[in-house]
Amino acid sequence: MKKGLSIIGLIGLVIGISTVAAAQGQSTNLQVEDFHMEPEPLQAGEYGDIWLRVTNTGNVDASAPVIQLEDNFPFTPTERTEWRIPGGLGPGETYTLRAQVRVSENAVFGSNDLKIRKTTGNRDLWVDQKIPLEVRTDNRSLIVSELDFEERVEPGSSGDMSLTLENLAQSQFKNIDVTLETTDLPVATRETSRQRIASVGPDSSRTVDFTLDVDDDADNELHDLPIRIDYQDQAGNPLSMTETTGVNIGGFPNIDVAIEQSDIRTSGSGEVTFRVVNKGEGQARFTQVELDESEQYEILSEDSIYLGSMIADDFQTAEFDLYVEEDEKLELPVTVNYRDGQGDQTETFEVERNLYTSEELERYGLTQRGGTPLVILLVTGLAVAGIYYWRKRRKEE
Repeated sequence: MKKGLSIIGLIGLVIGISTVAAAQGQSTNLQVEDFHMEPEPLQAGEYGDIWLRVTNTGNVDASAPVIQLEDNFPFTPTERTEWRIPGGLGPGETYTLRAQVRVSENAVFGSNDLKIRKTTGNRDLWVDQKIPLEVRTDNRSLIVSELDFEERVEPGSSGDMSLTLENLAQSQFKNIDVTLETTDLPVATRETSRQRIASVGPDSSRTVDFTLDVDDDADNELHDLPIRIDYQDQAGNPLSMTETTGVNIGGFPNIDVAIEQSDIRTSGSGEVTFRVVNKGEGQARFTQVELDESEQYEILSEDSIYLGSMIADDFQTAEFDLYVEEDEKLELPVTVNYRDGQGDQTETFEVERNLYTSEELERYGLTQRGGTPLVILLVTGLAVAGIYYWRKRRKEE
């Protein structure tokens, strides 16, 4: 009797196992994946469209599939949160739906999870799924908002530079290294060329300071100084940017023009030599002197003379040949063109020279080109030579 019962129990167990196995082989399974995004990747702080592909990977029909989008950081649904797939999904069939989300401004760079819920028709049985979506943050959110440095620094001196970084994003940036790249410049940073900022929070700013020493023999010109900034976003992704500022080395030139010498005292032809002086602390390069036209005179020589570079406390001369009309005062308009650390410069000068009449020259003992003394010397010399020749002839007789 017991043996018969055991056989019946064994048969029932086998039938039960077979029934369970058969039941487990007949199932539905909804697999959801992202199919397309606009923009791709999604942008933090902006709206995006996501196309999701739903596939029934099971072997029986999903009679009434439902997909729900959850409101979870950093994604917020904007238009709708639930999709019912009409007609169901047979084994291997797919369905594509479009969802619109707003990406939080605080989203981190890289992969962020979009959370959904799904069911094949039994509203009491839901399955959660995470779909990774790529998000980018705006690297330009970290900017150099202010940079203070001396307008000019002289060779052999130093200057302090202050640089302020501002975070325009809604997430923090960290491990920020600010480096002044002075390798190819006549400038050296004192103590260190790199300053580190631990972090800059949203809508915040931080300031770093450097001291720059200028070489004694540095050229008087504007030098470009690259500033490299390496940092990380909130998720630890490395970012970098480069800004450029200028270091203006040298003082300002101070040009002055005066008459060095001239034999022009009255109307007629003559020469005038200008003395061009750089009384400033900076270098004037590509210096050129021009004598402008005037009704008072005619320029017989070139009207422009190139002087080249003029360092501080330097002077050069420029000579012009003129034919001067009779007047009481000769006005000579002179233009000097040069280049300094701020670019091309032009300065004008009005140089004056008194003119005299013949009577005034005789009264003051002045002559055009020293004419009267020369005539006296010539007459005296001829007289002496004549007397010598006459005496010699008389002795020979």
